Parts: sequence; structure tokens; C-alpha cells
Amino acid sequence: MPEISKNTSEKKVSIKKTRDKVWFKKEFSASALLFWIKGSVAVDYRFVRIVEQNTIFGLIPAGNHKQNIPLKNISDTSVNSYYNVKNFIWGIIIALIGFALFDSSTFFGLIAVLIGVGLFLNGIMTQLDIEKGGSSYIINVPFYNKNDVSEIQQAIEQALSADVDKTDQSLYHKRLNNDDIDNVQ
Repeated sequence: MPEISKNTSEKKVSIKKTRDKVWFKKEFSASALLFWIKGSVAVDYRFVRIVEQNTIFGLIPAGNHKQNIPLKNISDTSVNSYYNVKNFIWGIIIALIGFALFDSSTFFGLIAVLIGVGLFLNGIMTQLDIEKGGSSYIINVPFYNKNDVSEIQQAIEQALSADVDKTDQSLYHKRLNNDDIDNVQ
């Protein structure tokens, strides 16, 4: 039987598994320009609890959205890089308008440049895609939160493994040894 080697270079997220507390919680920024406004993902014994901060064009805060997803409903998670060309184009156009406004009004020119840069930066997003009950739930975060999103994905995958293990009767009754897994059909 060929040996399977695990990739040990990947950092493993440590989560504390208890029945009554949050195992893992991570915050992420709502947009590239509003880095101080944070959303969060928390993983516990039964749920993935998501609090997303809504923004208008990634520039204006507009409330929040809460979602509780039972672990039993999650089938997969993935992390993707997403590029929104429309935000790139609008960001460049608004920034150029801002530079043109510097001659008449420095204040409005500076505001337009900041809005343009914010839109441009919101064109590079990292997506956490959670497959739940046959549909996707997508969380978009700025590119600089990619490590945080990867940690969230690992925590969800560990929670899914623990959720499957808690219902596996073979593990519960310790009927199988580690080398008996080849005989399972």
C-alpha cells in the first residue's frame, strides 16, 4: 500500500473543542478602505456564526447581516481570489477626476481620489465560499485578509471533521484500530 505523506508546511489552526464555548473566532475587514469596520466568523460545536458588515460600494457603512449555519448543512468550503474589473475601472476614473479637481478644490479632489483608490482596492477580493444545503454562501473580504480567511476555512474543516467523528460509532466504541481502516468497506 503506498504511503500518504501529509503536507507539514501548512500551518494548522488550533481550536479549543468544548460543548459550551466558541471554538474559533476570527474578524475581518468590511472593505479595503473601511479597515476598522470588522465582521466576524465564529465556529462552535453546532454552528458557524457569521456577522458581515454591509457597505455601499465598499465605502459607506450600512448595517450588518447575521447568518447562523448548522455544521450538518455544510458540505464544503473554499477560498478564492476574485477580481472585479468594474471596480478597477470606476476606481481609476474617479481617481483621475479627483486629480483633475485639485486645481479648483483640493478638498473635493482629495475626497474623490480616496474614493477612487477605495473602489480600486475593493476590486481585489478574497472569497470564502461555504457550500450549505446545495447553495453557496459567499463572504467577500479585502485581499489583505486572505490569511484570516484561510484560517477560518481550516477551522470550519476541523469542526466538520469533529462533527462527523462524533457520530461515527466505530470511533465511539473504539472497534477499529488505526491499521484496521484498510478493511472497512
